[in-house]
Amino acid sequence: MDIVQAELDGSRGDLLLIQRTLDSGVIDPESEYTIQALGLAFGKVFVNTEPDYDWWMISDEYGRDPAIRYLRSTLTFHPQDMLLKRIEAGERFDVVDLYDQLRTQLREIVEEGVDGA
Repeated sequence: MDIVQAELDGSRGDLLLIQRTLDSGVIDPESEYTIQALGLAFGKVFVNTEPDYDWWMISDEYGRDPAIRYLRSTLTFHPQDMLLKRIEAGERFDVVDLYDQLRTQLREIVEEGVDGA
């Protein structure tokens, strides 16, 4: 399947498409907005497949950014930055492993108790 013709649908299969896109070399590591868009696609998979998470806007002195939040708690993460920071650092990573590690970490945090949940 050609990367350009692949369509993201918010399913776990999107993780493989994101990986293939990153591995193809067509994304310039300096293309911050493109990488953030892939991060948002990563986040969409998370919200669609993990119960109790939703999109939330976080405002601070630097502006407003989308984040993913657990229930109505203070537990949030920024999927667009997760990919961007790794790529900017020159890391090679497996998108599916990143997703699985994130899910495991968040489940452990939730089991320990989350403020506001």
